[in-house]
Amino acid sequence: MSRVALLDPVLMDKLEQHQRELVEKGRELAHNLGSDKERQLRNILAIAEGSRSWALVELFMRYQAGRRQLNANWTEKAISELDGLKQLARSIAPDKQPEIVAELHLELVKRVLGYAIWWYVWQSAAQSKDRRERS
Repeated sequence: MSRVALLDPVLMDKLEQHQRELVEKGRELAHNLGSDKERQLRNILAIAEGSRSWALVELFMRYQAGRRQLNANWTEKAISELDGLKQLARSIAPDKQPEIVAELHLELVKRVLGYAIWWYVWQSAAQSKDRRERS
């Protein structure tokens, strides 16, 4: 997030009030992703962290789906969910300039992707344990 947005304690407090919702969105993204996709989630997060544009993140996700590194249906759903965070960004910062809202949206995307990685690792470990116990 930009320094301007980070310096706004009211904005940060509002963002923190939505943590539970963001964690749940991360869980939803991790669900039905498929096996061995942690690296793909990390790649998407790296693009988001290195970018100042949601459009670039979205394009990278489509690119990875085009390369068959991600399931196309999952990718469309994930893009829709992450794009929908724009509305949350607007509700957190209704009186801010569009640039601040866009930065806040990207911050929300980063957080959800980070939580999705944590959920994915947890779910993968649980599935591996279940398979070992059944054998």
